[in-house]
Amino acid sequence: MRCLFLSKEEGSKTQDSEILQALKVAEEDSRWFSEKYEQLQAKYEGRVLGIRNKNIVADAESVDELLDVMQKKGEDTNHVLIETIPARDVSFILLAKRFA
Repeated sequence: MRCLFLSKEEGSKTQDSEILQALKVAEEDSRWFSEKYEQLQAKYEGRVLGIRNKNIVADAESVDELLDVMQKKGEDTNHVLIETIPARDVSFILLAKRFA
């Protein structure tokens, strides 16, 4: 799962240039996550990660818990890339539906 979290309040106040900058940072963080996936998997298997500026700012069992942890640590939750590292024994099945 890849998600750039922008709160509703933040989204309404954010200018286009700020959104583009946030997306650029998220893209760099996403690339970093992909490059470091095996190392991160060894440490954070089964966890949800909050990533900002190529750093893990928090980890938790769910997105809601992650945002709570970040708030308690005083971390800004408005611009954070959220990634999951599923357990190795978890399989995903993708279903496709045809639209007429």
